[in-house]
Amino acid sequence: MKQTTNETIWQVRNSFLGIYVHFPYCFKKCDYCDFYSEGIGSGPANDEMSLFSSYQKEVLERISHFPNLKNKTIDTVFFGGGTPSKATTKHWVNFLHFLRSEFEFAKETEISIEVNPEDLSPNLLDEYAKIGINRVNVGVQTRNPIGLEFLGRHYDKEKYDSLLCTLTSSPIKRVGIDLMYGIPGLQESDFFSDLAYFLEAGLPHLSLYSLTLEKGTQYSRDVKDRKKSEPEEKIQSEILLTLPELMEKNGYRWYEVSNYAKPGFESKHNLKYWTYEPYLGIGPGAHGFIEGSRYGNPRNAMTYQKKPPKNQYEEATPNTELALTLFRLFSPFQYLEFFQTYLELPTQTKYIETIHKWEKQGLCSIVSGVFQWKKEALLLLDDLILEITE
Repeated sequence: MKQTTNETIWQVRNSFLGIYVHFPYCFKKCDYCDFYSEGIGSGPANDEMSLFSSYQKEVLERISHFPNLKNKTIDTVFFGGGTPSKATTKHWVNFLHFLRSEFEFAKETEISIEVNPEDLSPNLLDEYAKIGINRVNVGVQTRNPIGLEFLGRHYDKEKYDSLLCTLTSSPIKRVGIDLMYGIPGLQESDFFSDLAYFLEAGLPHLSLYSLTLEKGTQYSRDVKDRKKSEPEEKIQSEILLTLPELMEKNGYRWYEVSNYAKPGFESKHNLKYWTYEPYLGIGPGAHGFIEGSRYGNPRNAMTYQKKPPKNQYEEATPNTELALTLFRLFSPFQYLEFFQTYLELPTQTKYIETIHKWEKQGLCSIVSGVFQWKKEALLLLDDLILEITE
């Protein structure tokens, strides 16, 4: 990445590696969630020790298949899920020790963990800070009990009420919050009330998502059976168009369709997905991208632990994939560098012709090899990306 006086410009980075670790257990499986996860109640998972042992085995297996991984520097680690805050902290610290024994870590490696409000406490954040976790992302979604009930989320009023105090007094300063809008039964004002609550606290990272209907989820089945309503698309569009200016006024940079951060507080790990950087995906249901190949693990914790991961890799197709990832960034990036690094010459020409057409339509700016969307492209984004992949 290249820092200018005004904004970060994203560049090609291939010497670094990210690691994503999927912990599949939750207190309760949310109705809308299409990630692999299992609700197990308030207690710990009975296979926790075995699962963490399998994580280590998989890392070693991936290294044996891709020895060059040892030459890369780890600069992001992301514990996701599921709800990784349900896992015993000692397992995370042991796993970090293991990773440090296998890889070189960057001086300022971003180490993130996802936390749900029911697990959050000052003691937990102190534990995380002591073991080197330096970024926390909290899946709030909404503070409205009606909305939480609609989403099928566990709701602990005391935890939600103390959430802001816990985060603002945390030793970990890189804090992110997930909020969702377009939930049936809630109004625009409900979402903006939630947003104002966290903006006033000055939290450095906000992920603002629209509720989507994902195939195979309980929510999609409930909509099909007419037990629940579809997402409020009209409200979603109105909110989506309002957010960029509102967030800018509050000092946040819009760097990806759904993500806003104060300068320097972007999620470095998630940026890997959007800038075509390599990452190891570890755990059941995890996906990885190594040396131009993608892979996915079985969406079953028991299967994952009983059988070693298969060395089945699918070659990535940058001609299509680059458009699906890179062009979701709303912060500037050095498009010529990305094109020349990953695309064959005829595809480079096609990409360049397309984005020059967008520039003439007033949808983007192109200056000195740097591309940036304008907000006019927001509602057209999916169709525009299709133009470049067809």
